[in-house]
Amino acid sequence: MVYSDFSQGIYLIITTEADKKKAYKMANVLLEKKLIPCVTFKQVESHFWWAGKINQSKEVQLIIKCKEENLNKVCNKISQCHSYEVPEIIYFPVSANKDFQQWVNSF
Repeated sequence: MVYSDFSQGIYLIITTEADKKKAYKMANVLLEKKLIPCVTFKQVESHFWWAGKINQSKEVQLIIKCKEENLNKVCNKISQCHSYEVPEIIYFPVSANKDFQQWVNSF
């Protein structure tokens, strides 16, 4: 397997949604617009400050893969269709094997 560096412009974007239905809806919007090649889902429990008190909730975490040139479009689309008042949108460049990089960048 050939490994690469950050030069291929792949980003991971992490966000959460309140439930599977909302997470799937967001993912489908991104996929149908061909802004991303794939997304994975994970059930998580979050603890956070909101409205002056500590809260906790079960959420669905989306781990979204995209090429660098689509990063702003993906983040903007997440902001537009997110159900939260203040959505979590965390992104960072990643390294990946050459074949995966080529696949992500083909979108």
